[in-house]
Amino acid sequence: MLLERAAGSGTELLLLQRAVEPGVGGWDLPAGYLDPGESFEQAAVRETREESGLAVELVELAGVYHSPPANAVTAVFRARPLDPDAPVRVDFESRDHAWIVRADVPAWLPRIAFDSMASAVADWARRPGSR
Repeated sequence: MLLERAAGSGTELLLLQRAVEPGVGGWDLPAGYLDPGESFEQAAVRETREESGLAVELVELAGVYHSPPANAVTAVFRARPLDPDAPVRVDFESRDHAWIVRADVPAWLPRIAFDSMASAVADWARRPGSR
């Protein structure tokens, strides 16, 4: 999930620092697997709430990314918190969080745990405008 919020410095994106394998210590987007019978959209909203504590509304499908090492395909959505002032409350899968602006993305890309998610973040950074 490319979870965005408006800030004085522009639109910010939420990253979570992984506390579990794979990719422990690396940074990631809120993400996860589908539950049986769940749609991509439902899973994205649920996983974001579980991992960040934030209720969100989907904005659009941002892209579909392939991860050969994981033999996975990931649908990545743009979203925004229903309450932009709500605090992030990470679950056991994360040890920290950061809100980053587009201009800071190049410095963060090497720290992202998975190439497919780094690609989604890089694509987000190239996108013009704030929403």
